[in-house]
Amino acid sequence: TNVAGAFEVKRRHLIDGRCVLLVDDVLTTGATAGTCAAALRRAGAREVSVVTLAGQTEEEGLPAA
Repeated sequence: TNVAGAFEVKRRHLIDGRCVLLVDDVLTTGATAGTCAAALRRAGAREVSVVTLAGQTEEEGLPAA
């Protein structure tokens, strides 16, 4: 699915200048985490880090980074 533009920060003052930890339950293509991180950066986040609980392996179709 295409998640481009699907997320926005409503209360930017809570994000501006902060370091944010984004938690994603499962990482497959990274599109959701990437789109969320981009929205947080546009809202002024100084740094966005992502932690994932599970991910798709290269054998399951995710290309190596």
